[in-house]
Amino acid sequence: MSSNNSTSISLALFQLQRDFRYSSLILGFLLLIGGVLGHILNITVFIKVENYKNNACSLYMFVRTFHDINILLGGLATRILATGFHVDFTLVNRIWCKTRSGFIDINTETIYTLICLQAIDIFICSSPSVGVRQKSNIRTAGYLVIGTVCFCCIHEIPYFIFQDLVIVGGTPIFLDSA
Repeated sequence: MSSNNSTSISLALFQLQRDFRYSSLILGFLLLIGGVLGHILNITVFIKVENYKNNACSLYMFVRTFHDINILLGGLATRILATGFHVDFTLVNRIWCKTRSGFIDINTETIYTLICLQAIDIFICSSPSVGVRQKSNIRTAGYLVIGTVCFCCIHEIPYFIFQDLVIVGGTPIFLDSA
């Protein structure tokens, strides 16, 4: 009886894992397709209107759109391949293993910083003081965007150096030696 009970439990767990894998695969595809199409439309609107050349807040949003696409393609697409199709490039390609998490972290940190800069710019633009409103300009925003991307890239250098793919007993394992 105990053997029959453990068999039914393991069968139920297997079915539950399969159901979660399929649902995450379907939702992942929907998020990937919808996200990439939405961001491409954002880029199209920004390019046609050309507001990002004159408005600091629009510049932050324009740059953030590119980083969002990078996360979708570099993070979500590879996770869909690994989860749904058992094709995990981090286990076979040492370069991708070392760069994937750093690449995603650079984009994520840049996005969060750009959101904060955008909020600060909105606060500055809505100030009743003319002197404070004049501090928001496109030139400063450009420097802040370049500085943010450079800082985030420098911040991730240890990941590129210390992460590695190690083979233990014939099985590749992602190792974070930092």
